[in-house]
Amino acid sequence: MAVSNTDPRLGAGSSPTSPGASPGRKFLVGGNVILATILLVGVVVVAQMIAFAAPAARMDMTSSRINSLSSGTENLLRGLDKNIRLTSLYFETDREEKDQPRYRKAAQNLVDLYESTNRSKIKAEWVNPLKQLERYDALKTRLRDLPAFKPGIDAHRERIERFQNEILPAAQELIQSEIQAASTAGGGAIGGGNTSPAARVQLTFRQLESVLDATRDQVQVFGSPAKPEYSAAVAELRSFYPQLSKALMDISAFGSEVIRQVPDLPQAEAEYLRDAGSRYADLVARLEAESAKLGELDTLKIDVLFNQILPTGNAIVVESDQDAQVVDFSSIWPPLDQGMGGVAPFDKRAFKGEQELTSAILRTTHKEQTAVLFVRYGGQPLFLGTMPGQPPAPYSMMKEQLEAANFVVEEWDLKESTTPPTIDPPPTKTLFIVLKPQSPDPRATMMGQQPQEPPFGDTHKQALIAAMGDTPRALFIAGWHPGPFGAIPATYEFNDFLKDNWGIEVETSAVLLEVFSIRPGEFAASRDSFNIDNLLVGDHPILSAPAARQVVLPWCAPLKLTASPPDGVKLTEMVTAPRRETLWGISDIPKYQQQLQRQNFLTREPTDSLGPFTLAAAAEKGDARVVVVSSRDFADDAVAFARAMSLTPQGIALRSRNPGNVLLLINSLHWLGDNMEFLNIGQPIDAAVLAIPGPTTVKTVQVLTIFAWPALALAIGGAVWLVRRR
Repeated sequence: MAVSNTDPRLGAGSSPTSPGASPGRKFLVGGNVILATILLVGVVVVAQMIAFAAPAARMDMTSSRINSLSSGTENLLRGLDKNIRLTSLYFETDREEKDQPRYRKAAQNLVDLYESTNRSKIKAEWVNPLKQLERYDALKTRLRDLPAFKPGIDAHRERIERFQNEILPAAQELIQSEIQAASTAGGGAIGGGNTSPAARVQLTFRQLESVLDATRDQVQVFGSPAKPEYSAAVAELRSFYPQLSKALMDISAFGSEVIRQVPDLPQAEAEYLRDAGSRYADLVARLEAESAKLGELDTLKIDVLFNQILPTGNAIVVESDQDAQVVDFSSIWPPLDQGMGGVAPFDKRAFKGEQELTSAILRTTHKEQTAVLFVRYGGQPLFLGTMPGQPPAPYSMMKEQLEAANFVVEEWDLKESTTPPTIDPPPTKTLFIVLKPQSPDPRATMMGQQPQEPPFGDTHKQALIAAMGDTPRALFIAGWHPGPFGAIPATYEFNDFLKDNWGIEVETSAVLLEVFSIRPGEFAASRDSFNIDNLLVGDHPILSAPAARQVVLPWCAPLKLTASPPDGVKLTEMVTAPRRETLWGISDIPKYQQQLQRQNFLTREPTDSLGPFTLAAAAEKGDARVVVVSSRDFADDAVAFARAMSLTPQGIALRSRNPGNVLLLINSLHWLGDNMEFLNIGQPIDAAVLAIPGPTTVKTVQVLTIFAWPALALAIGGAVWLVRRR
């Protein structure tokens, strides 16, 4: 017997979705499809909203990777052992300029990104100081209570209490007494209808009474325990004390002059004026003593910080449980054209958010500082500008960069002193950057004269070696240097020390020259021929970051690394220039000058080499470490912070040309100081402008993302429903 596979209740040949199905059944099936579609749409909408709310899930939409942290910063944040609070104070108001939302959004994205990297230790928030006044005041109260800002407050409070408890009552008592005594002594008038001297003194004291009352009220407001502004209160006292003291001395002098000029002054008035000096002497002495005490007070750190977080200042506060730092607007958004200053618009500014914020976190969380001593012999100061018309200080920008990385930076001129400078407070470690000693004036040498200043000698070298100690941590900046006669190279004064102790020798007789081919066997040179790029970097932590590999080394002399290093020394090649036909190590510059005069092109001299050339090396032995970079000017401001024109979405802009040079120096110092976790912290200084989408673009992307996908799901669900109905 045949068995039917149809449900008897539906009738023969019927199915749940066939045209013959009941309307109720069709409605039930269609409803299920609609419900499933609605649930899918809801899931997609919620998922997209969560994605937009989660900083870690956001896509980096900027040209300079504002929402992408460097590996060094990520390592620092993940290794934090202290709680950090990041507060963006980028204001919002109905009357703000058109660029303010873009600044605010970039800052908020940045602090959110830091929070998402380590949510257990970092908390980010945005406070609008123009509208969220309670939260703004709560921030200031919290900062005021941090231990780092306590020093000095007690001294300020003591002076304020001295005024309120001692000086104020004494001054009030004296002024009231003098007003009454002047009224009693000088009720009449002198000839000619003029006010009597005593009455004029009385008027002066009434004016002083008003000033004293105003000062009392101001000090009371500024010294309020609820919102103390101790520096402002002290400033009031600094102004008032000399004013009152001078007024009292002027009154005394006035009385003496009146007595001398008016012999027939009434006796009571004369006695009142004559005794003024003795009556005021005690208060004047106390005022002068208090003025001296006020002069010894230093500016409170908390007041300096408060001046950096004004309501419209667009600052970011980095706060730990002990201390706080402020990253101001000008640091994060420097103008590409320094001449524009604060008027530069958004698209004419660089963005250094990660660099500045990471540096502030580093300074806030790591109080043990490492000192960096730049060691020179003679020459111009390294950090301070000289007289107009002379070259600028060669390392002033680098000093700022090192201080941002939490180093204490000083210079030591061996010609001036064989004892290194004292650093207060003493650093936990001292690293040395050793520059080649300045050569004597070549003009005096060529004329057969003795140099006026003694040359660098063994005494100076031994002073440096003694200062470095048995476990030196030093970076030697070598390279090719001209000798007294120009093209003939100078020797390198530290070669013996490096060769005997570390197996590294600077071959100063050769300088690297980059040429380009014009015809087979014929070459030409350019003005940049002594700047060597296209370098290979070794597997060393100092050069682990991609940006650290963008190195340009000028005026290079090859390094020779011994095949058998001294006992216990580990040698590592860091930077090499590979062998190529257009890179020569030349030892006789005059020969090439003669070639140009003869034939207008260059051919390599047979005695000159093609490489490969080692240009930087690191060595370690036990607790001692050294780095040698054989490039004369690689860390000078003019090279390390050089800029080049580049095309950006906003047009032509200046970008950092040699970002690896900055990291080469800073990472070398971190490696020398055993601070491996600080390697590659922050992005190197760059003038790359942002291409942050405007609010309209962002909203469009959000709308499309949140609603377009659900709409597509709804359309698909509708199509399925229609198909199922048939």
